[in-house]
Amino acid sequence: MNNKRSSVEQLISCPICSKKVVFSLINSHLDICGKEKSRPSRRPQTVSSLLAGPKKRKQMNDEKFVDLDDELHETATDIKNDNEGVKTAENENKRFRAASSMESTKPIIESASNRGQQNNIDYESRWLQKISHLPLSEKLRPKELRDYVGQQHILSQDNGTLFKYIKQGTIPSMILWGPPGVGKTSLARLLTKTATISNSESNVGSKYYMIETSATKANTQELRGIFDKSKKEYQLTKRRTVLFIDEIHRFNKVQQDLLLPHVENGDIILIGATTENPSFQLNNALISRCLIFVLEKLNINELCIVLSRGIALLNKCRKQVWNIENPLKLSRNILEYVVDLSVGDTRRALNMLEMIEISTRERKVDEKELSTDDLRNIIKNNSSNGLNTYYDPKGDNHYDTISAFHKAIRGGDENASLYYLARMLQGGEDPLYVARRMIRIASEDIGLRDNSLLPLAVAAHDAVMKVGLPEADLALAQCCVALARAPKSVELYRAWKKLRAMMSENMYSLASSEIPMHIRNAPTKLMEELGYHRGYKYNPDYIEGKVQQDYFPKEVLEKCSDKIDLEFLDGKHLGDKEDPDLK
Repeated sequence: MNNKRSSVEQLISCPICSKKVVFSLINSHLDICGKEKSRPSRRPQTVSSLLAGPKKRKQMNDEKFVDLDDELHETATDIKNDNEGVKTAENENKRFRAASSMESTKPIIESASNRGQQNNIDYESRWLQKISHLPLSEKLRPKELRDYVGQQHILSQDNGTLFKYIKQGTIPSMILWGPPGVGKTSLARLLTKTATISNSESNVGSKYYMIETSATKANTQELRGIFDKSKKEYQLTKRRTVLFIDEIHRFNKVQQDLLLPHVENGDIILIGATTENPSFQLNNALISRCLIFVLEKLNINELCIVLSRGIALLNKCRKQVWNIENPLKLSRNILEYVVDLSVGDTRRALNMLEMIEISTRERKVDEKELSTDDLRNIIKNNSSNGLNTYYDPKGDNHYDTISAFHKAIRGGDENASLYYLARMLQGGEDPLYVARRMIRIASEDIGLRDNSLLPLAVAAHDAVMKVGLPEADLALAQCCVALARAPKSVELYRAWKKLRAMMSENMYSLASSEIPMHIRNAPTKLMEELGYHRGYKYNPDYIEGKVQQDYFPKEVLEKCSDKIDLEFLDGKHLGDKEDPDLK
């Protein structure tokens, strides 16, 4: 508190004792100081000397700032010691001062205490006004690593790998991979700050400073400038540069390759943040030079902690900045409802909390607490698109969800199939993409067991083409449920897969052998004379169409000793394994 006060208020010298005192507390200090100086002193002071101020003397290096609160605390402590019977010469002297000024000191103590509290409130109000324009997520960014919420699997003191690095004051080059709103940027800042403090206290290791940029705005020229600056910084100050690149997956191959030598040589420490799978979006050379840390979505308890901190900060702003008397109060059920809507995205949860706060500013103090229905109406009224689930039509979520949709249909779970279909459509997935995948499912997973499903899937695709969404959503749902309920067969899928594999290796000359002459077409006289179509038996001319005739090339039949290898369709719709969990 003293440091904050001294940085805001002016210090002046007391004309009696020459001590440094806060300007607003000088009168109270003079009351106490005057009584102390009323005792005989070595050098009696005159009115002229008081008005002239203290004589110039050499400034002592150990000159201290004296706070009135400390003096009053000292006086109160002495009175307590007197009541306990402490018999020292120093306490005798202090008891004399306390007894002579007890009545006058009491209002001074109360006044000084009130003034100190007021100074704290004023300082906090100025700070709140300074940050009031920022989004709530920015206001709540943690300042210390111990305030960071979540990611205990890498920050735990017991087995957190990243925590052990930071404890040693070391920052490795890393990629932070996780969904939006899990704290990738905040974690990068706190790692740099914590490692620097750790090294400063131990006088071992390097100090760090961070440069932040984004792959959406950083170009090659800017990156080269950062590399040059980092080298000069280390030569002059021995500080190492931590380069934080947000959305690093948006860098093209040339920009990623530009990072490689500087990361490998240690010119910079790279911390990249991405929401996409690094295996698909980043070069293998860059991945090999960085550690990959997977950040998980915050659970319910962790997000409720963040929301509680947000409510506390919003209530301070309400009282000290916006002059709103009624505080914001939300029950645990309301917080959990907000968490469910945010789908683990801290930023999204805080944005909803901010929306709720603004919508409830005019509520009266005696009104009942918000219910889930009230909250649902607030969000629906303030959101143009209602409540949407998190879904990225172009990211990993797109591939993960369509995979789950396909596997749910294959497993015959019609309810789960409908769920994933609804999740994709509500998230903005292309309905034609879903329809095309169901056409594939009709052939791959149902196949020969029910030939009517393929025309149904094609019809659903045509429905989407002709009427679009939302009218065609039931056509997609109808096809989805029909596919899930249909009997499954992968006989055709396995046969086709086996044949393609054999042809890719040209096994038994399947890909290179000549077509048999007797089953070739002979549209011209010359081709007939060359033997095309000669000896072909037209099956409809025979009883039940049965004839003795080879259709595989002669070369294939000669090389294949076991004709079973050429029977691609084995008549088995499904496998013969038994799931032990069914028992």
